[in-house]
Amino acid sequence: MHPDDAPTPDLTWLDSAGSTQDELLARLDREGHRHGAAVATADQRAGRGRHSRVWSAAPGAALALSVYLRPESGGVPVSPAHLSWLSLVASATVAERLAARGVPTHVKWPNDVLATDGRKLCGVLATVALSSDGKGPGVVVGMGVNLDHRGAAPVDTASDLAEWIGADAVPAPRDLAVELRDAVVAAVDRFAAGVAGQTAAVDGRHPAVAAVADRLSTLGRAVRAELPGGGVLEGTAVGLGPGGTLRVKHVTPDRGTIETEVSAGDVAHLRGDVHRGA
Repeated sequence: MHPDDAPTPDLTWLDSAGSTQDELLARLDREGHRHGAAVATADQRAGRGRHSRVWSAAPGAALALSVYLRPESGGVPVSPAHLSWLSLVASATVAERLAARGVPTHVKWPNDVLATDGRKLCGVLATVALSSDGKGPGVVVGMGVNLDHRGAAPVDTASDLAEWIGADAVPAPRDLAVELRDAVVAAVDRFAAGVAGQTAAVDGRHPAVAAVADRLSTLGRAVRAELPGGGVLEGTAVGLGPGGTLRVKHVTPDRGTIETEVSAGDVAHLRGDVHRGA
């Protein structure tokens, strides 16, 4: 961070970083676990995605942003049962903000913000963060937004903002970091107000997560889920279960048609759509 820059309250901008998540966790340990605290850079050199996959980009090509979320309602932290929703709430919020800038987006369960052609614009990863202040756990949500790879995206399945709105319209990384952090915190606070007083995890029919369902293109789609442990499940995504799990209807050889809740794994959209579930 440039010493003469006036930092946005609770957002630390770094000229470069190994991992914004690691930098944020260290800051939380030093300064306390404050809801909305964030670290961002446009030059992340040792980022990690799901399953500890390496996430890297040329300096300036992508925004890396990590935000600490521990929402409260009426001064009372939300039940830990609701924390698994926060990555989906964040993904839907990022998709909405990028769409407002003219980038056509949707969300693929559990955490990818895609352009309408199916290529990835942003990945979101949530990690539980414990604290010693007695207020319960929070979540660090990490986001990696592809800004402008100048025609040299690291993989064929990636896109960037410049492809859709032109390089001149791509926001300055620091400005976008502030915008996304503020929008995600506001969305999470609305979610917290919506589930206030409820200790059990809500499912996708709850009004507090309506914005997630609206942005989630996985619902109603034929999907293939590669599960932890090597299992594979093919069926139709019919809704979101408690905590944001993906409800998949599929046929089994011995039990007929059943629904299974998928809580983790890589999900691919297959050809063929059906009506959306709840």
